[in-house]
Amino acid sequence: MTFKCWTLIYLLDMVGTMTDTPDPNRLLRPITEEAFALLGDETRRRIIFLLRDSELTVKEIASKLGMTTQNIYHHIGKLQEAGLVRVISERLSGHLIERYYTVTADTFIYNEDRMEENDYQSSFDILNGLNELGIGVEVSGENAERLSGLHETSIRTPGAPSVENGICTYCSFSGYFMKFGPMNPMLLSRILQYASLIGMSDEEFEASLGLIREMREFLNSIRNRG
Repeated sequence: MTFKCWTLIYLLDMVGTMTDTPDPNRLLRPITEEAFALLGDETRRRIIFLLRDSELTVKEIASKLGMTTQNIYHHIGKLQEAGLVRVISERLSGHLIERYYTVTADTFIYNEDRMEENDYQSSFDILNGLNELGIGVEVSGENAERLSGLHETSIRTPGAPSVENGICTYCSFSGYFMKFGPMNPMLLSRILQYASLIGMSDEEFEASLGLIREMREFLNSIRNRG
């Protein structure tokens, strides 16, 4: 496995089917930590699942979930503000205009492991996590900074699959994705991993091996040998 798959990715439950005419621009979309936190609420997740399958009004969502429209308006507002849902159409119903909502993507990805430069708090967490697993390492600012630097180098190395403009660069709109729609996150991860390996030049592959070797040597060097 190359370093391309080290980045930790959280995906929503992807059980379900796409519509008969899926939008290729909706396949994948990266979201912020704040947006990901909103999805910790079960009601909001259920709203997302409903809107992934069909366009609905607040009244229709409330009916399906057995909740009040006022409650649904509250959740929809939060989801819309976070960029997870949007108004896709407005239709006149009597003297009222009803808004129909849809999701902005079929699969939302939260990538918590992309650390900002000089931000190595996550590296402290990783070092502490290794200790929790019984792999004794020295937890220090110097080691956290070194680990953070190696990680930053890994994600900037050419050849890694990426998400740009909301569309995974390796998930072009194909008959396969049309047929199966959003898939198991572990399967998707393996597809991206293999696509990355195929797409790498010999020079990029050797560079990735060198970086893995450097990371391994560093981690072994900070292990407690007592």
